[in-house]
Amino acid sequence: MKIKIMTDPTSCLPLKYAEKENITFFETLFDIDGKMYKELSDINKEEFVESLSYIDPYPKSSLASPPAALEIYEHAIKEGYDEIFYIAVSPNITNMIASAKMASKKVHKKIKVTIYPTGLMGPSQGAMIYSAIKLFKKGKTVEEIIQYLDSIKNLVHSAGLSADFNTLFRTGRIKKGIKISVISSVMRLKPLFEINLDQGVVGIGGGLGYKGAIKKVIKNLQGKAQEGLTYDLFLLDSMAPELSKKLEKEIPKVIPIKDIHYWDLPSMIIWAIGKGAAIATISPVLND
Repeated sequence: MKIKIMTDPTSCLPLKYAEKENITFFETLFDIDGKMYKELSDINKEEFVESLSYIDPYPKSSLASPPAALEIYEHAIKEGYDEIFYIAVSPNITNMIASAKMASKKVHKKIKVTIYPTGLMGPSQGAMIYSAIKLFKKGKTVEEIIQYLDSIKNLVHSAGLSADFNTLFRTGRIKKGIKISVISSVMRLKPLFEINLDQGVVGIGGGLGYKGAIKKVIKNLQGKAQEGLTYDLFLLDSMAPELSKKLEKEIPKVIPIKDIHYWDLPSMIIWAIGKGAAIATISPVLND
């Protein structure tokens, strides 16, 4: 059976990797000054990131439409695929699944569409897709892969830091006030966050400078890693490679790591956490 993998740009999969594995992205949209832009096809990420510090009003995110999903399905049908396997961001975070389900009704007689909500987003979602691709290469069925992904979703963890509170203020994730503005500035606090199942990005306080923040990120992941498991490590940053390098150096000292992968943060994630951020994700190694 010929199966097409579909996912969201929020999964953070590198474009070259997605192209190699023939993965199609169901693109989210940005409303920039009243015009809609596809996240990958229409936006220059570097220019977009640089504009986030001054652009007004701040861009808004928007869901992809059912016709966009239908276009992907019809293209897969023309290419001779028997099934589309959509490994999706949690609908509790952003409901891309709704558009995908609506479009699937138009093609249900032509192609099978299996939609799997990972419950996760960002590199946590991407790490699950990475495991799914490996299982496909081992000849596993979609049903077997879903069973495996269900078994590891509580074992995949991401934690990270932002450069400052400015982006979080602008997105409304943190309500700006005099007290927090002064504290964050004087104390040089770096916002900390983790990616939780069916919750997405959740703030977990702040770290004193980059050094203190990195220590707390590592401690967070160390506290969640299970004894006896070996992990793959995924490192991502928004134009802050020095942070990824520090995480690469320190995390294997406290968590058993097999392989280390450097991925890029997509525009949607940078839009949420800002330039100068970094994320580390640990995911159990797929056993033979």
